Amino acid sequence: MLCFLTLGLFAQQKAMYSQYMFNTLAINPAYAALDESLTFTALSRHQWVGFKGAPNTQTISVHSPIGESNTFVGGILINDQIGEVIRETGGDVSLTQRVPVGYESYFAVGVNAGSSNFGATYSENYRLSPASGSDPVFEDYNGMRINFGWGAMLFSDKYYVGISAPHFFYRDIGSLAKSANKSAYRPHYILQAGYLVQVNDGLKFKPNFLIKYVNGSPTQFDINANFLINEVLWLGASYRSLDSFDALASVFITPDLQLGYSYDFTATQLAKVQKGSHEIALKFRLPVKGRDHTACYF
Repeated sequence: MLCFLTLGLFAQQKAMYSQYMFNTLAINPAYAALDESLTFTALSRHQWVGFKGAPNTQTISVHSPIGESNTFVGGILINDQIGEVIRETGGDVSLTQRVPVGYESYFAVGVNAGSSNFGATYSENYRLSPASGSDPVFEDYNGMRINFGWGAMLFSDKYYVGISAPHFFYRDIGSLAKSANKSAYRPHYILQAGYLVQVNDGLKFKPNFLIKYVNGSPTQFDINANFLINEVLWLGASYRSLDSFDALASVFITPDLQLGYSYDFTATQLAKVQKGSHEIALKFRLPVKGRDHTACYF
């Protein structure tokens, strides 16, 4: 009876971000072409605070143009903890090329590649877990994984539209890999866009949206609206389907140093057993010789 009643289980496979509009390299390698500066971004996300085994994620990324060319490079380090037993630590490097399209617009294509260490230590947390026994699903596991992804973006200083699959080819390698006994990874396809509107001299409005598709799971979308006040303070709110309502704030401590925070109000049954999700981000920009070091609103 249980076999017939169980139709499916939808689980989180890769980290999600509420401040994706300020941390876009993590979801699209082509994003590096939008900024003319050497940019560093650090982010820490703690999801479902108070819930035992809740996910938490940390990222550090950097991207920069190469001289005065239309070629850009980037890199990202990620530490992702899912549940009490699963941890993944690794990184990717990316290469992006852009070309002019029409009047003051560009089209960019980027690729990323990297590796990570993936470990699941069931026996350390659950005494009865078969570390090397009868149930291969719950065996302890430690191995390396490789990743290849891609992304494309069309943009100007007023808008951007992008599509990406940053973990398009994501596989186990090495003698310890037993992919046939592990949960199969499915690529995440992401569509994102944003537009900047000058309301008046002291106010800008930027709506954003993100749609994530994974085969076998419901399509998830995120709708966001941000206001930039006097070139100093971003204030905004988001709705993420099947998950939460989010409040965001980001302040420019200096024109090149930005500190952001977001809080997710969970809109599912998980709200009864946790205290929301916190995310903090820090971004720092440095000029590159021969490039236009102006503000980047995307």
